[in-house]
Amino acid sequence: MSIKTNTVRATGTLVALSIAVTLFAAGPAGAGGLRAGSLGSAAAPSATTDVERPQGQPGPLMAEGAKETFSAAATAESGGPISRSTVIARARTWVDAQVPYSQSDYRDGYRTDCSGLVSMAWNLGTNAWTGNLDTYADRISKNELRKGDMLLFHNASNPVSGSHVVLFEAWTDSSMTSYIGIEQTPPNAVRRVIPYAYFKNSSSYIPYRYKNIVEDAAPATAGVYRPDESVFYVSDKSGNLSGYAAFGAQGDVPLTGDWNKDGKDTFGVYRPQTHTFLLTDNNSTVTMESTFGDAGDVPLVGDWDGDGTDTLGVYRPTNQTFYLSDSNTSANVNHQTTFGNPGDTPIKGDWNGDGTDKIGVYRPAESDFYGAAKDSTTVIYNARFGNPGDTPTTGQW
Repeated sequence: MSIKTNTVRATGTLVALSIAVTLFAAGPAGAGGLRAGSLGSAAAPSATTDVERPQGQPGPLMAEGAKETFSAAATAESGGPISRSTVIARARTWVDAQVPYSQSDYRDGYRTDCSGLVSMAWNLGTNAWTGNLDTYADRISKNELRKGDMLLFHNASNPVSGSHVVLFEAWTDSSMTSYIGIEQTPPNAVRRVIPYAYFKNSSSYIPYRYKNIVEDAAPATAGVYRPDESVFYVSDKSGNLSGYAAFGAQGDVPLTGDWNKDGKDTFGVYRPQTHTFLLTDNNSTVTMESTFGDAGDVPLVGDWDGDGTDTLGVYRPTNQTFYLSDSNTSANVNHQTTFGNPGDTPIKGDWNGDGTDKIGVYRPAESDFYGAAKDSTTVIYNARFGNPGDTPTTGQW
């Protein structure tokens, strides 16, 4: 991918992007930790910070009881995708409130012990314990740790002896010998510097990543695709050129999306002649390719299953039918819905804010937008906006 600093006049097909500047400009490599002086209110470690912790058992959320307390962290719907920043923000509500460690008290429906805090931060919708938290996660390496992951030690032979879990927030520096962790431990929830992997039983702690965690979205900036050059141009927040990349060929339809669930949009094209999607996760080479749909189909991409990854789809004008896939490497149709009238323009959007993209149509004659429920023809969004001849766009503005 080329990196240029000259000024360019942005004329082409407008695309909306959330691409980090690091995709276009080289920077120092190293562990992504906090810089010196940025530890905030994290407490320093001491020689007597580890204690024995009784273990609570798995159980449902506690919605009743005199000792149960709710806070802002209890308002989100549980069990779905959750961003890394949201996990940390939820965990810090207990730190800020200095929630006491207890196996008999509950806050936000969750037991106020170490596994209860992680259950709450991940928004599991149930009270897990150190003996089953790993079933909600995938094992990762130390080098893969990122904010919102956990370090888990479960002593199966004697759970009350040492078993514990800590939320990882960030490395303190590039040596990866200590980190900022959030934990529920006597006397109360704390955010502090912890030597890797923990004060005691360090070799027994295993890093895990919640199965439903998604990367934080980068702020959107403007971009254009210049058809005669087959080049994507991307701006920074100030509207200055931050980089560009040649990708595709003349006649291709430009696409952007988060193809690999890393929280960053990258480029793609749809080749009408062969009805093939060509996608890249490095803005340089084709990393995913799939033939999908038929000649004459209109391409569209979206997060159809709410897992944080944008995947393929087409709209067939001849029968007003959407064919959507939950994969970028196979031609399987996972969602098929007939919606709209002849002459409508296909659109997509998260019409009800539940984290899943859904189909819709724009009716040019009346400037009407119609958004459907997931895998349904039920209209859940309708708006008349613009003038005849306008080109429709949708987004979470």
